[in-house]
Amino acid sequence: MRLGWVVIGLLTLGFSSCEKDPNDPVYKTPSVYKPTQVDPTTIFPGGRFGMPSLPSDNPFTEEGIMLGRMLFYDPILSFDSSIACGSCHRQESGFAEPKKLSSGINGLQVARNASPLFNLAYSRKFFWDARQNTLRELVFEPIQAHNEMAMTLPLLAKRLARTDRYIEYFDKAFGSKPNVFDMSKAMEQFLLTLVSKDSRFNGFFPGKFSMLSESEKRGALLYNGLVDFDAVTGLTTGADCFHCHGGALAQQNNPDMGGIANNGLDGNFSDKGFGAITGNPADRGLFKTPSLLNIAVTGPYMHDGRFATLDEVIDHYSDNVNYLSPTISPMMAAHGNRQLKLTAQQKADLKAFLLTMTDNTFLTNPAYGNPFKQ
Repeated sequence: MRLGWVVIGLLTLGFSSCEKDPNDPVYKTPSVYKPTQVDPTTIFPGGRFGMPSLPSDNPFTEEGIMLGRMLFYDPILSFDSSIACGSCHRQESGFAEPKKLSSGINGLQVARNASPLFNLAYSRKFFWDARQNTLRELVFEPIQAHNEMAMTLPLLAKRLARTDRYIEYFDKAFGSKPNVFDMSKAMEQFLLTLVSKDSRFNGFFPGKFSMLSESEKRGALLYNGLVDFDAVTGLTTGADCFHCHGGALAQQNNPDMGGIANNGLDGNFSDKGFGAITGNPADRGLFKTPSLLNIAVTGPYMHDGRFATLDEVIDHYSDNVNYLSPTISPMMAAHGNRQLKLTAQQKADLKAFLLTMTDNTFLTNPAYGNPFKQ
C-alpha cells in the first residue's frame, strides 16, 4: 500500500514538472496583440529566382521582422555594448564590410572577411566554411565568439528582459518575454528578407541584350562562355564564370557546381576552410562560393580579403590560378592547367558586365536600414 502511494506521488511530481513555468522566458503568456502575417510572395521574386524553402516553424510577421532588424543593429548584443551585427555587415556594402578583416570588441581581429548578407533564403550553407545549415544557428556564433561580440547567452537574456522595447516587441512578435531562442527566430526572419533582385543584371538575365552596352555585351559572352583556346591567337572565347556563379542569383548552391569550392588561390592551406569542419583532406581549401550580385561594393574579396579590388579578382582568374592546388574545383581543373590570359580589353569588358550586378535599390532600401537612426 505504501509503495502504491510512493508511485502515485512520483507520477504526480513528474506530471507537475512537465507543466509550463510562467517564469520561463519562453512561456507564451496570453497576449491581446496579434502579429501581422506577411505573405512570402511579397518578399521573394518567385518568377525571377523561384520561391525558396522557408522555415515552417517561423512564419514572417511584421513584428518579427522588425524585432530582428532592431536586434541586428543593436550593440546590446555585444558584451561591452560597443558593436552590433550591423557594424560589420553594412547595407551600403551589400551587408559586407569594406575591410580586409573585421574587428570585434577591444579591437580583436576576426580571422576572415565579413561575408555579404543577401538572398540568404536561397543558400543551403552559411559562413565561409559552410559550417552552419540555418540562419537561426548562425546568429549565435558571432554573438558568442570571443573575438567578435563575446557575449554570453544568459547575460544577453537578462539584458533583453530589462529593455522596454524588447519587452514590448517580443510580446508582439511571439507572445513571449525576451529570450534568446525567439531572438534567433526574429533575426532569422529579418535576414531572410534581405533580397537583392533589382540590378541591371537581373533585368538582363537571361538574354535581353538591348539593355547592355557593347562592352557589357562582350563581357556577358565571356562570363557565360566556355573556355576555348583559339589555335591561332591563343585567346579564349569564354571565361567560364557561369559554372560557379550561374543563374539569376549569380551563385550555385550545388557543391559539385561551385557551392563549396577551391578556386585555386593556394597550394598550401593555412586556413583549411570546409576541410576543418569535415576533417576530410579532400575538403581542404574549399570555401562557400558567394553570389556575384553587388560585387562592385562587397570588397575586399575572398575569404581572407586578400584582393582589394575587382581588377585583382579578374587578374587572379585570368593569370594566377594555382592549378597545382590539390583540391582545386573540377570545373577549374577542366581548363587544362592553362591560364586564360585575358586581354586588357577582355578584362575591361568582363568588369563592365560585373558592374551591371549592382542593385542600388537594395543598397539604399530603408526597410533594411538601422531603425534607431530613422
